[in-house]
Amino acid sequence: MLLYLSMLDTQEEKDKFTEIYQQYQHFCWYVANQLLGDAHLAEDAVQDAFLALTRHLDKIEDVESPRTRKFLLTIVKSKAVDILRRQHGEISVDELDREPADPEADVLGAYITKENYNHLISCILELEEAYRVIFEYKYVHQLSDKEIAQLLDITPKLVNVRYFRARKKLQQMLEKEVAGHAGR
Repeated sequence: MLLYLSMLDTQEEKDKFTEIYQQYQHFCWYVANQLLGDAHLAEDAVQDAFLALTRHLDKIEDVESPRTRKFLLTIVKSKAVDILRRQHGEISVDELDREPADPEADVLGAYITKENYNHLISCILELEEAYRVIFEYKYVHQLSDKEIAQLLDITPKLVNVRYFRARKKLQQMLEKEVAGHAGR
């Protein structure tokens, strides 16, 4: 942990990082271990995730918020996938659990929104991992292309290309679905 703390500038950042580390280290290890099936590799993924977190600590406002947990989940999954790719090449897409954005809507509105939301999420989950992760970082965590590039260790240009391709694939999937419903 001293290595991580040495990378931070202010005492406030160090305190925030320490709190996050203590609260989420076991959660991150569990997630990584579930994906990797190896305790040592899971530990490597967690170390990589917390190292990446030192560069993106400003993205966390409230340590105990569900958003923080999802942010860390995304980072550790990405690092675990990187390890799997180094070992086995391309891998399959992991499922993500998401909640509808507006739970306060009326019942019919909530049903329609939830149905559309769930359908959109299922389409996103069908995307290749490289595209899905870009969407998650961009929309769930609202990271810039540059920040995503740093997390994934790719260029911002590649982030932009993957985002464009992912949008195009999603649009094709949704158009096919709409055409299928229109033919009924």
